[in-house]
Amino acid sequence: MSNYSLYTGSCAAVLAEHYADNCIDSVVCDPPYGLKFMNAHWDYQIPSVSDWRAHLRVLKPGSFLLAFAGTRTQHRMACNIEDAGFEIRDSIAWMYGQGMPKSGTLKPAHEPIIVARKPGKGPKLNVDDCRVVRPQGDRTEYGVDGDEGSPTVNAYGDRTRIAYVPNESGRYPANIIHDGSDAVVGLFPNNNPGCKPHRVTAGAESVKALQAKGWGFAGSDKVAGYDDGDDLSAARFFYCAKPNKQDRNEGTIDGNGHLTVKPTELMRYLIRLVTPAGGTVLDGFMGSGSTGKAAMLEGFNFIGIDLDGDNVSIARERIEHAKQRTSTGAPQ
Repeated sequence: MSNYSLYTGSCAAVLAEHYADNCIDSVVCDPPYGLKFMNAHWDYQIPSVSDWRAHLRVLKPGSFLLAFAGTRTQHRMACNIEDAGFEIRDSIAWMYGQGMPKSGTLKPAHEPIIVARKPGKGPKLNVDDCRVVRPQGDRTEYGVDGDEGSPTVNAYGDRTRIAYVPNESGRYPANIIHDGSDAVVGLFPNNNPGCKPHRVTAGAESVKALQAKGWGFAGSDKVAGYDDGDDLSAARFFYCAKPNKQDRNEGTIDGNGHLTVKPTELMRYLIRLVTPAGGTVLDGFMGSGSTGKAAMLEGFNFIGIDLDGDNVSIARERIEHAKQRTSTGAPQ
């Protein structure tokens, strides 16, 4: 069974007191963006270089850090992470047309997720645990049809074609995640029913089996859809809507009033992407505990830290509820 440890205090102080070097398998966090969002006192500054250096110390060599950021301050967030000693490897865009964009006036809004890595030899991204479901008979990926093969150029400049064999378990995960809203779907050329999630057809895996892999979203009979022969729709990306009331409040006594709750399904997907089986996930800016809740549901251990004791109390309720769900065999 998964276990968790929660602390009230600064991440740097807690990690220095309780954790040795190279003991954490991944960091998945939603730190303050430094936007003064809704005048919240905790969002006045982004984490410092010393904060990220504390994470670097406890993370195992070659392991990954995923950090949400604001579009106006992502450059400062990335610079501090890099200056702490991490390698910036990529970024993921979580795009949504629902809710108020933190970036200002442009829509659809998106929140960058910085993908960084501690130097050294370590685990690779868990691609196979995060593939997006494809319908039966689909052989297209990134514009390449399996029957045609993909063009390559060898060291002598000769162009050849190597047959592309699609992975039957799903499409390779992309660096875009979206909420299925019209504002986001409309950005993609082939704006047709294949762009949005649709019901699983006969012959496909069961909905529960697909949801267990993180495809689609909880509490629904829908999974990420795809229209045959359409490689330009939003359906080739992982779908995850913003959290609903049940997701926010499940397990709490008095509800969850945190301003920036992330959806559990999104956090489950991200944790799976960067954490080896049985590993421990760290969130040094835990908030109301969405990362911890997701870790319990996915079978990982979790360490959560937050400056606000009220946040820690809410997080404990949500995480413990998720842990009990897994122990009783309830649907995940």
